[in-house]
Amino acid sequence: MSEISQAEFAEMIISRLVEAGDSRESQFDEDEFRIVFTEDGGERGILNLSNLFAEFQRLEPEQHDQRISEIARAALSHLKPVPDNFQDASYDLRPRLWARSTLENMRLRARINGENEPNWPVEPIGSNLILSLVYDLPESVRSISADELEDWGVSFWEAREPAIANLAKEDFVVASLGEELYASNTGDSYDATRLILTALTDQFKVDGSLVAMVPNRDTLLITGENSEVGIKMMLELAAEELGQNPRPLVASPVIFRDGGWEDWSVPTGHPSYELFRKIYLGWLQYEYESQKELLQELNEAKLNDEFLASFTVVAKDEQHSSYSVWGTGVNTSLPKTDDVAFMSELGGGVAAFAPWERVVQICGHMMVEQDLYPPRFLVDEYPSEGQLKQLNNE
Repeated sequence: MSEISQAEFAEMIISRLVEAGDSRESQFDEDEFRIVFTEDGGERGILNLSNLFAEFQRLEPEQHDQRISEIARAALSHLKPVPDNFQDASYDLRPRLWARSTLENMRLRARINGENEPNWPVEPIGSNLILSLVYDLPESVRSISADELEDWGVSFWEAREPAIANLAKEDFVVASLGEELYASNTGDSYDATRLILTALTDQFKVDGSLVAMVPNRDTLLITGENSEVGIKMMLELAAEELGQNPRPLVASPVIFRDGGWEDWSVPTGHPSYELFRKIYLGWLQYEYESQKELLQELNEAKLNDEFLASFTVVAKDEQHSSYSVWGTGVNTSLPKTDDVAFMSELGGGVAAFAPWERVVQICGHMMVEQDLYPPRFLVDEYPSEGQLKQLNNE
């Protein structure tokens, strides 16, 4: 474990950039843990350091210098333009799978900083994953924007075709873990993305429809919908990877149906149902907390007094569930949870506690879905006494 501080890590990168001839001014932003680049009075880029530092800390000391050089090369390579001609660029295009929250949080950060939001064209894979296109060079990977596709005169789907073909041609490693679970773990940052390669997924012989998890970009786990042993192994390995990897993706399984991947949940009554609930709700709680931190910054910047309710996970008798709090006298941004607690107007505790479905049935007209992921609903009213009784099923 490295003893190097965050500030020292940033300074090492800045020094290496200067040595390489970077003409930009580099400023370490300690609060946001990032390096901000400027030139001629204008911003010329941002290098976020959290994930890089987490990976750096896992290295042996003798690996530090090489890793700093790699980071510096990647930071400089972003200044190199993508080829003007689509044919020239197509050889280095790849598809890349992301957690949807990565893009959504980048958008929130852009709003906070008054910057242009990223305009990547993406393909949804279920509701928690997205597929984008990237320009992949040995020293860096950069996302392809809608403007670049327009300049090339091609659509996302036209550029997607060679990108997928390029990935399919590359060598990859698939291991069978027992007779119930398969794992792709090549270590080239594209294992999760191989989820979309039908030539790969068609070779898996499983019991029932294919079910997959991608806990990080270097791990693809696949089993059968009807395999209790495979589902349990998949969940246990996913939980381990989510906890150890500094760049997690999602803890939400997907299932292959009708030629595409869609969201899937371990069914109630399944032996691994509570294990799934524990992993999934813990991941959702992390996603909502990350979102909440950004929304708080955005509200401060916009002088918005909106109350951001938390996504809270509880466990009782080894059963896991989530709830949020609908308060009184303040506009509230409510995350989507299993249950909702309504606090008494007089501060006397919980006036009602009800499942989300009943809340929507009785109070749905008060709830306005916000343009956010994970989903939140804005409420600016409080239920009447009669509605509270209905919520309590009285």
